[in-house]
Amino acid sequence: MAENHKFKLALSWLAVLLFMLVIYFLSAQPAGVSNTYSKGIIAFLVENTLKLAGKAVAEQDMLRLVYKINSAAREYMHGVVFFVLGMLVHNAMRQSGARGVKAVAATLAVCMLFGITDEIHQIFVPGRAFEVSDLVMDTAGSALGIGVIRVLCRRKKGPPV
Repeated sequence: MAENHKFKLALSWLAVLLFMLVIYFLSAQPAGVSNTYSKGIIAFLVENTLKLAGKAVAEQDMLRLVYKINSAAREYMHGVVFFVLGMLVHNAMRQSGARGVKAVAATLAVCMLFGITDEIHQIFVPGRAFEVSDLVMDTAGSALGIGVIRVLCRRKKGPPV
């Protein structure tokens, strides 16, 4: 039983570290490269969704649609990414034995500290900058992720998480 817990503990923190590396890698991309990648992904999704729906739109309308969706996606991506980070860190905290307010505070502190270091890192990446609005999205996403884990754990076991 103890070996199983040690394995879960190590695996949960490894997941946190790997996800943080993914965030770091994405943040290290110059703004133009990142925007090009996301536009390409959005264009692929929109084109194929329209094909599946049997719809056709003019090229100009397609470009406007891709631009609007890409802008919204890039605006909210920090929240989405930190939502996942909040869930991963809170799970790792729980595996480490933290519960209740301590687990929430520690998780939020880790996520916020990582968000700050991510924004500082972006100062040195071409076309990127330290954005307070990104930190707000990071914090909101982390808090929502923590909340989801807490709700799921309450449903599963019942005791405080």
